[in-house]
Amino acid sequence: MGFARRSHAGGTACQGKGESADGGCATPSRCGSRLMKIGAIATHNVHFVRPGDSFDRAITLMEEHGFHHLPVVEDGCVVGMVSDRDLLLAVGWKMEYQRRIDGHRNEVAGPRCVGQVMSHPVVTVSPEDSVHHAAEVMMERSISALPILSGQRLVGIVTKIGLLRLLCEMYPRPQGVDMLSEPVSAHMRASVLTVGPKDPLHTAARIMHDRHVRHLPVATLGMLVGIISDRDVRRACGREIIEDEQAEAQGRMYATAARVMDVMTHRVYTAEPTESLHEAARRMLAQNVGALPVCTGEQLVGIITHTDILRLIAKSPL
Repeated sequence: MGFARRSHAGGTACQGKGESADGGCATPSRCGSRLMKIGAIATHNVHFVRPGDSFDRAITLMEEHGFHHLPVVEDGCVVGMVSDRDLLLAVGWKMEYQRRIDGHRNEVAGPRCVGQVMSHPVVTVSPEDSVHHAAEVMMERSISALPILSGQRLVGIVTKIGLLRLLCEMYPRPQGVDMLSEPVSAHMRASVLTVGPKDPLHTAARIMHDRHVRHLPVATLGMLVGIISDRDVRRACGREIIEDEQAEAQGRMYATAARVMDVMTHRVYTAEPTESLHEAARRMLAQNVGALPVCTGEQLVGIITHTDILRLIAKSPL
């Protein structure tokens, strides 16, 4: 296992001139009004999929551009959203050729079209809404991306990662707002839920579902040995579903007893209780992670996520 305290983050489904890949404003000093509008960080070259598009197309777009979310558009209207989490759980991120049943080209395990797994109806914002409002909606609805609509026209997308990058780029702010100067200990969750490396994977899945968390440090006797995310669990579960369906079609038995250690990340990026939120946020962005276990020495004392930091935007308008 490796720990790293100082080591590119994923983006949104749109990128244009003067914008960062994840929807953050590339020139925050020009966007720094007291109540910044979403339109100031919107982009116009929006990548999207249609309900009838294949999973292969959605996976390819996400991999090529580093997206986690894609709007689903039909007849010029946004009718849904599809995320990498949807695709991971549905097919384990497997392409169609990997899901063929008994060599049949036209028969595959699992769903095939984006419309079968997309989320709908869609929660949206307008270019005139504030960044503060977008953050509030994300927190209230527990969603990570919002399409930006002008009337019925899709003009951009804003994500948690985009807002986090924006917050970091605006720090320190000239108006004296120094939210990110606060220590990690002031915003971390000290009551940390953990799993052990030998725990069954379904134990981690149940904790995540019941406690509404997306990251679980993996610990042995209070010592951090890894971390597991809901994406890790979704990928493993999705692959099990596909491989079980393939085995059944071929008259075989499929059995698995996956453990946390089989899918967890061993190289863990951490934070210290005394370092600033700005340092922690920049590390999350640089290492493309959504959470940092907080350690004193090798002892696990808490966890901080990008959601914890983005609550500052929801509470304190930019």
